[in-house]
Amino acid sequence: MSTMRSSFTICLILGFSSTLAPAADAVATTVTMHALTSEPALDGDGKEWADVPVTRVALKPSRSGVTTAVNSVDVKGGLHRDYVYFLVEWEDSSEDKVHKPWVWDKETGKYVAGPQREDRFAMQFVMDGEYSTDWLSGKEYKADMWHWKSVRSNPLGLIHDKQTFISTKKLTKSRDFPGANGAKVYISRPSDAGDKLYTTKRYAKFEKDVMPKYLLANDPQGSVADVKVKGKWQNGKWCLEIRRKRDTGHPDDVVFPTSGTLVGGIAIYDHSADDDHTVSDNLVFQF
Repeated sequence: MSTMRSSFTICLILGFSSTLAPAADAVATTVTMHALTSEPALDGDGKEWADVPVTRVALKPSRSGVTTAVNSVDVKGGLHRDYVYFLVEWEDSSEDKVHKPWVWDKETGKYVAGPQREDRFAMQFVMDGEYSTDWLSGKEYKADMWHWKSVRSNPLGLIHDKQTFISTKKLTKSRDFPGANGAKVYISRPSDAGDKLYTTKRYAKFEKDVMPKYLLANDPQGSVADVKVKGKWQNGKWCLEIRRKRDTGHPDDVVFPTSGTLVGGIAIYDHSADDDHTVSDNLVFQF
C-alpha cells in the first residue's frame, strides 16, 4: 500500500467523506428536536422515547466496494431544560466489542494486530462554514464531531468529543488530499480539550494469546468528556441514548440553538476499519 493511500485511510477512519456522486437536487432529511416532558434515563433501552416521532435516515456507502451493511439509522431528538438528547438505533447482526487486539504469533514470538474491529457511530454538527458530509467536496467548514466507539468510549459512558476542520488552506497537524475539483483539501480532526479517553499498550513478552491494545482512562475530564451515552446491543440492534448540555461553555463545542436549524451528518461503521462505512447526506436538525 502506498504512503498516500495509507494516509488517506487513516484520515477517513472517522470519515463522512463519500467518493460517490450525490443525488441531484437531493432534499435534506430533517430531524425534529422535540420538547420532552421529562429527562430520559441513559440506559440504552429507549422505552421512554415511545411517544417521540422517529426519523429514518438513509445511509450510502462511503466508496465503491464498501462491505458495511448498515443502510439506515433511526434517530429521535429531544430537548429538556438545558440538555439535548438523542436516541439512535440501527440494525446490526453482531455485537462487536473487540478492537485491534494484540494476538500472539508463535512463529515470530511477538504480538501482532488482530483483524477484529469495534462497532462505531459518528455524528457531526456544523460550527462554521458550509457543511458537507463529503469531506473532499472542497467546501470549507468547522464541525463538532461525536465519535461513539463500542470498545474505546462506551464503557466510559462517553462519546469521544472531537472537532473536524476542512480547508483548502494548510492547517496545523492536518493531512492533504485531492479534492473533487483536483485542488488540495486539508483535514484535521483534533480531540476536544481534556484527558485522553484511552491509551495504547504493547507487550514485550507473552502473557495471554490475546491481549487488549487499548486501556481506558479512569474518569476522564474536560471538554472531551461532554457527551454522555449509554449504548446497548440486544436483539440484533444497537441502541444509543445520548445527552449533552445545549451550551457547554467550551469553545470546541457547538452551541445548540433554542430555535431554528443546524446542519450535520451521520456515519456508521459495522465492525469495519478505515473508510469502510456508510454515511448520510446532509441532515437538518430542526429546533
